[in-house]
This record gives sequence, structure tokens and C-alpha cells, in this order.
Amino acid sequence: MSTVILDDDLKAKLNGLTQHVELRDASGKTVGRCIPEDEYLRMLYNEAKLAFALEEAEEAAKGVVRKWDGTNGKTTAEAIAYVLKTAEQIATGAK
Repeated sequence: MSTVILDDDLKAKLNGLTQHVELRDASGKTVGRCIPEDEYLRMLYNEAKLAFALEEAEEAAKGVVRKWDGTNGKTTAEAIAYVLKTAEQIATGAK
């Protein structure tokens, strides 16, 4: 990303950067927009929240659970017992 340092005249033309500003070329075509920093950050955070919510929803649809709610998965003791049992089965060739 490039950085532009604003002088007082340009900042005044951009309404002090306290609100949305449309940037247009000489023919009137919109070429960009400026938004205040706090609004930009709010939009960025909201987009990130949506992306993570979508990722969690997709994982849940596949049966992947990130958070243990007491009804899914195994306790630590159960997981250790499962690993030990599986290791024993592998070592003895049992199923």
C-alpha cells in the first residue's frame, strides 16, 4: 500500500477526513473513496468476524468442532485411555 502525506489544502478538500469522500477524475468517473480511519477499522474488524464465523460454520457442517461444550469429544482421561488402548492394539496386532 502507498502512503500519501496530506498538506492542509488537500485535507480541507477531503472535508478534514471526518466523513466519506468520493474521489472523481475530471470526467466525473469515481476512481476511489476515502473513509475515516475509525470507520475503516470497524469495517475491517467486521469483515474478519464474518470470515471466522463462516469458517466455523463450514467446519461445523463437516463435523469439525473447535470448542468443547461437554457433549462432544472426550475428556483428557478418556483421550489418554483411547491412545493407550490403540497403542496396545497396534503392538499386539489385535483389533
